[in-house]
Amino acid sequence: MVASAAAFTVMTTLIREAAPDVHPFEIAFFRALVNLVLMIPFAIRAGGVGLKTNNHKVFALRGVCGLGFLMTYFSGAALIPVAESQALIFTSPLWGALLAVLFLGERVNRVRALALIAGFAGVLIILRPGLVQISFGALLVLAGALAAAASNTIVKFTTRTDHPDAIVFYQMVYVTPMIAVPALWVWTWPNLEQLLLMFGVGFFATLNQRFLSRAYAAADATAVLPFEFARLPVAAVIGFLAFRELPDIWAWVGGAVIFSASLYMVRRETRAARRDAGLIGNSCS
Repeated sequence: MVASAAAFTVMTTLIREAAPDVHPFEIAFFRALVNLVLMIPFAIRAGGVGLKTNNHKVFALRGVCGLGFLMTYFSGAALIPVAESQALIFTSPLWGALLAVLFLGERVNRVRALALIAGFAGVLIILRPGLVQISFGALLVLAGALAAAASNTIVKFTTRTDHPDAIVFYQMVYVTPMIAVPALWVWTWPNLEQLLLMFGVGFFATLNQRFLSRAYAAADATAVLPFEFARLPVAAVIGFLAFRELPDIWAWVGGAVIFSASLYMVRRETRAARRDAGLIGNSCS
């Protein structure tokens, strides 16, 4: 999980590095294209059975969410410090809980209510509305976290029937042509250095996906999620080395509050799910 956090942070840093000369939409297109190409060997290894799916409509809808993430997060990450973008992306599990209530009919219990209130209080700590001007880049990153949460909510419908490599592969199959359309409107031919930077974005995005899937396959979310907070110190170090950025105290405090709220919610809900599963098992025996 630490490797996944590092890969995602390096990807964000490369976006910042490339953004002054290449539009974020074009960077996002290369990210999707490289991700798709790098996933082909895994798709071939999975074979026909591994790639077989009856969920193309679901994958297409997830592709739309992926498009939203690429357009918003990449645009926002190009505008704000690396550590701040990583702190705000911690809101993704909170958005996911809110979407589950709104669209999946799940209940707003005390745990979720407390986590949502605390998590979004953390967002206010980082943004400090009324005290400083709210950054447009920060709002875009929050929109990206919402899009990522929507994508993760949708994927719940496919994880029981589709191979993990197929889930990633088909998302790129749908996302790549979608992001190509806005990329063409802002297209500039990149030089070799820019191409290498954008290949790096796609490469580290793929590493992030692979490391993340392996982490969640090896352990429960409650064991994996604490290591997600490694993003913030890693982002602080990389941001300082690459851009001489020093995250302010509000990014640290707000990020810690958001992360703690997400961790609290995931741990309590996982514990409740296990308890319910145990009750069902006992009633059937």
